[in-house]
Amino acid sequence: MDFFFPAFFGMISFVVWTAVTAWQRRHHMKLMTEFNTRLLERIGSVKDFNEFLQTEGGTRLMDNLKVEHGATRAENSILRATQIGIVLMMLGLGLVALGRYLTYRYSSFDEYEVLTIFGVVALSLGGGFLVSAAASYRLGRTLGVLNRNGRHGE
Repeated sequence: MDFFFPAFFGMISFVVWTAVTAWQRRHHMKLMTEFNTRLLERIGSVKDFNEFLQTEGGTRLMDNLKVEHGATRAENSILRATQIGIVLMMLGLGLVALGRYLTYRYSSFDEYEVLTIFGVVALSLGGGFLVSAAASYRLGRTLGVLNRNGRHGE
């Protein structure tokens, strides 16, 4: 029974997180589709599009689209892995500390060992996410996806 409540809470949290993430992606795609549709409606032909690209505003727009696409993928995935890693490590430390405190306070390891087990699992997952973020950052810099300042390479 000690296992049921943390597992149930974890499942509900995962479902909510998945739904919110899917909604955000869908909303972002909808906005991008609307923007592209309006842009194409304003530009009637290939000649008009070429003239638009020759202007300073058109060049800036294309540069922003190119940089944003690459930077969003690389930098956001590294940032997300770092955030998840830190949160999981803090959760793991809290669970291990709580399990140890309750074990010493009530001298009954059997009842509170589930907290320590979940804490160690969360610590391991958090450490894995942090190692993954560090490796992604280093690999991104090596391959030229990220430059020394952490920005997208051109």
